[in-house]
Amino acid sequence: MALLVGHLQPEGRAGLIGLNGLAPLVVLAAAGALAGYSPDPAREQVPTTGVLEGYVRLAGESQPTSTRVRNTTDPEACGVEHDLEDLLVSAENRGVRYVIATLVDVPGDRVPTTPPERLLIDNRDCRFIPHVAVGRVGDTIVATNSDPVPHNTHYYGPLRSNVALPVEGMSVSRVFQRAGMITVLCDVHGWMRAIIRVDEHRFHAVSDELGFLRILEVPAGTHTLELWHESLGTREVQIEIRANQTTRLDFEFATVPSRP
Repeated sequence: MALLVGHLQPEGRAGLIGLNGLAPLVVLAAAGALAGYSPDPAREQVPTTGVLEGYVRLAGESQPTSTRVRNTTDPEACGVEHDLEDLLVSAENRGVRYVIATLVDVPGDRVPTTPPERLLIDNRDCRFIPHVAVGRVGDTIVATNSDPVPHNTHYYGPLRSNVALPVEGMSVSRVFQRAGMITVLCDVHGWMRAIIRVDEHRFHAVSDELGFLRILEVPAGTHTLELWHESLGTREVQIEIRANQTTRLDFEFATVPSRP
């Protein structure tokens, strides 16, 4: 295994001192080819992409919790207490959910042309599902209402649109025309909130419940990776992607900011 950076962490991994006092960042390039690839001198096409994958965690030992609010609007359908999902940390491995990882410096000539995709944002159980998502310019976002009460899906930012969804089962589509961060609110139920990041490319991902994320077919070379979380803020790290290899990311947000 080719070690790109290194001092040992308690878990026995190699690391890089993080930016601005952050905890260590690990970037390892896995030795050998990806599964299913066998070198062939006769092939004319040389691999020019690799894979980025790994975990985003929260440093420390305390177990933070998301903000919870009480509700008096449509309590029969929505319940009386809601989790804002603004900080979800796994008790198993301290992985942070809903971190957006995005390459911010990919040259336009290295962005492949791929067909537009369809995203769904569902008003279900008086919350937006998913809470955090990523899309590309040209993709379609479909807002739907799966609840027996009226909702609206109000997009703020690059997509400025207020979609009324008064009837259960109703859906309305919009197309992302510009890149940027979109905040989604329901004007009927004030606790409902979602975030969608729209980029010109597909080199982005959202971390799962264990803090794991993966970005495929990343152009080989050195890149800046931006990590964004609604409560923990934004950080940037440098990564090196090697052709036909998997680069390992192990990043820790150092602290939880105090809440008012």
